[in-house]
Amino acid sequence: MKTNKRGLLIGFVVLLALLMAGLFATGGSHVVIDGDEVTGIGGVAGLLFGLLVAFVAIVFALSVTGLVLAGVALVLVVVVAAVLGSFALALLPFLFPILIIWALFSLFRTKKQTA
Repeated sequence: MKTNKRGLLIGFVVLLALLMAGLFATGGSHVVIDGDEVTGIGGVAGLLFGLLVAFVAIVFALSVTGLVLAGVALVLVVVVAAVLGSFALALLPFLFPILIIWALFSLFRTKKQTA
């Protein structure tokens, strides 16, 4: 494990240990299930489980949102390409004289030889 990852992991574990110590010291966990208050380690475990479920839900929601935005962007790119392609096809008859002159010019143009 690299030093940055190890330091991040140690910091995260220390932060969780301080959070648990603070929750036990202040009695800050107040979880009510079916009208009964759950205190102590059960309340803290319930709180941590709820936070884990909320974190997973947020990650999944952001993933789905990213996929939807990527799909919309892909559809918009296809629409813009279709519009520009149809515009180019509509202007093609007007561009034939220019294309013929350009083709003749590039056909008879001589390139300088580099030694």
